[in-house]
Amino acid sequence: MKRDYDLVIVGGGIVGAWTLWLAQRRFPQWRILLVERFRNSEGATAHSAGVLLATGRTPRERHLAALGAQLYGEIRASLDLRTSAADVFWVTAAANAPALREVAVDFAIDETPVSPRALQGRLPAPLELGANEVLLRGGQAVSHDPASIARALIEASLRAPQVFCVEGAGVHALARHKMGVEVRLEDGCAVYAARAVVAVGPWLVGEPFAQTFGALSSVRAVRIKKVVALHVDRVPPPDAAAVFLPQADAYLMPLPLRKQWLFSFRADEWDCRPLKHALEISAQDREAALRIVDRYGLGPRDAYRGGRVFCDAYTPTGEPLVERVPDAPIVLAGAGSGAGFRLSPGLAHEALRLLTD
Repeated sequence: MKRDYDLVIVGGGIVGAWTLWLAQRRFPQWRILLVERFRNSEGATAHSAGVLLATGRTPRERHLAALGAQLYGEIRASLDLRTSAADVFWVTAAANAPALREVAVDFAIDETPVSPRALQGRLPAPLELGANEVLLRGGQAVSHDPASIARALIEASLRAPQVFCVEGAGVHALARHKMGVEVRLEDGCAVYAARAVVAVGPWLVGEPFAQTFGALSSVRAVRIKKVVALHVDRVPPPDAAAVFLPQADAYLMPLPLRKQWLFSFRADEWDCRPLKHALEISAQDREAALRIVDRYGLGPRDAYRGGRVFCDAYTPTGEPLVERVPDAPIVLAGAGSGAGFRLSPGLAHEALRLLTD
């Protein structure tokens, strides 16, 4: 089977879904094919925390975060997204407060600290601050279901007669071709397109992508890290607040639609393989999380039950990867370094721009 397309998107996660959505609207004349190895949105996207708060450590990250917040806001009503929001409070060393305020994109972090008593009844337990730490208020975090958003974006795009999707078809090879790009699937089918976006998340460093793009220093530098979040078995009150702990690289977010909280923290297990049933929350993961919980008094240990675990692709700098392959109409987009969900609209925008400028 041979079909001609203007664009092939490899990967049906949140980045691929946003690429499809934006491409179909910006280039309605294009014939577009989305190819997903498993089922759409069932990879790393299905395990994402889905917390949207527009922050960035660098100018590029802040630009991507602002674009992401704008585009998620635009689709909320049209796709009937189920979301919940919470006021955000920040725990930081007083000396780090000026630098913390710089990461905010579409909101401001107050200059004046507030007392932890302001959070009385809004957290699973009274918050405890350390010496020289302050509590600042700023922003509102919105909780989404990334997998349902990816599916909604794809389903809405597929209503256009020139948009197509193939699920359950792995890519065997991808190469430059006289027609633009040849994508050969594992079932022997060859697909030809004028251009391609590869958005395969942590599978970028596996075959066939590592072999195809391994000459790129940016791809060789990508590593896969375990990503873990625990669930907190407590029903959030109506005015529940979110607490971000930047020095601990952690946050506590209420999920009222799920009748629980989510505690995200940094796991330091590297060079994982993206295999769903091989990745588990270990005793070491739990203990690393609960040390932070104990430190800030975020509730009893026995309330932290279950959670979610997968992995993500990380770059050395932490900035996501969007790069055009030299001498080929192929763009790699991803390596979100744990921020792929909130930055994905911006990554899709950058990928399409590299292919069309």
